[in-house]
Amino acid sequence: MEVQVFIKGQKEPITYVGDRIDVLDFSLQNVDYKQVRIFKKGFSKSELLKKDLVVKVVEKN
Repeated sequence: MEVQVFIKGQKEPITYVGDRIDVLDFSLQNVDYKQVRIFKKGFSKSELLKKDLVVKVVEKN
């Protein structure tokens, strides 16, 4: 599975590849984020991106 996240001010998207990818809305101390969780071979990695910087999220299989 592949997910591309387009960010304001960036020409190229950030690309995440893994067995499973979750994109969740997350709020911490009144700041809204998009949480991207990547699962590969039984391990997971998580990244927080400020929601107002994310233009679009595209899923590719």
